[in-house]
Amino acid sequence: MNIPQAPLLYGAFCAYLLAVLLYLGHLLQRRAWVWRSAFTLVLAGFVLQTLCLGLRWWQGGYLPVTNLFGTQLFFSWALAATYLYFELRYKIHAAGLFVMFCNLLLYGSVLQRSADLPPLIPALDTPLFTLHVSLSFAGYAFFAMAFSMGVLYLLQKRLQSSLLPDLLLLRKLNEEAVFLGFSLFTLCMIFGSIWAFVAWGHYFSWNIKGVWSALVWLFYAGMCHAKFIRRWQGSGYAALSIVGFGVVLFTYLGIGLLMSSNHPLD
Repeated sequence: MNIPQAPLLYGAFCAYLLAVLLYLGHLLQRRAWVWRSAFTLVLAGFVLQTLCLGLRWWQGGYLPVTNLFGTQLFFSWALAATYLYFELRYKIHAAGLFVMFCNLLLYGSVLQRSADLPPLIPALDTPLFTLHVSLSFAGYAFFAMAFSMGVLYLLQKRLQSSLLPDLLLLRKLNEEAVFLGFSLFTLCMIFGSIWAFVAWGHYFSWNIKGVWSALVWLFYAGMCHAKFIRRWQGSGYAALSIVGFGVVLFTYLGIGLLMSSNHPLD
């Protein structure tokens, strides 16, 4: 039975769009019910998006992240989950506007692409593929969160606004997002190496995607060290978070769209 996924896709988009508008309203008129309503809509959108991913997984028989539509949808889902984690733990409220706006742009670009499920090639038909890709985009989501917190840190340092979390909390959120993203991305690299050995007989190949993935890992490994160095703390760390996410986006989108690679997902 082929259950249509369009209602779930567009329902989640509408929920995220309304959430962004309500978060904006919370900045203009600080009322508790406004951000609670926005959070409820984010949660509703996340549930619909989870159902859509689950439906696609069930219909395809594999984690549907073998094309740009699938990876962007999963990336958006992981970013929404990351935001919910930080909101439930730290009550960041108005800071959610920027995070969810980024997620809305990512999710909106998904709707313009074909939602067809391509056949799974044999090299990808393994649990190692599922672990590698899901951990990769979970790490990317935390890096996106760190990017958002870095931007907000620099804005708050200049504006000193009561609408945003204080600098100490933004710095803590930034550092935690980088650490969690780096931990997940490290696991992604480990499982990816094992998968490559099983599929092709070597743990690492010098294709452009593999090299840039290694550069992403090295960059955030350096960031995990930089937070203990005084001159890189605060604004410096926020700037590194912004630069690092630029490297992530180039590795994810730039290589596949602008260059040729023999990576199986390109």
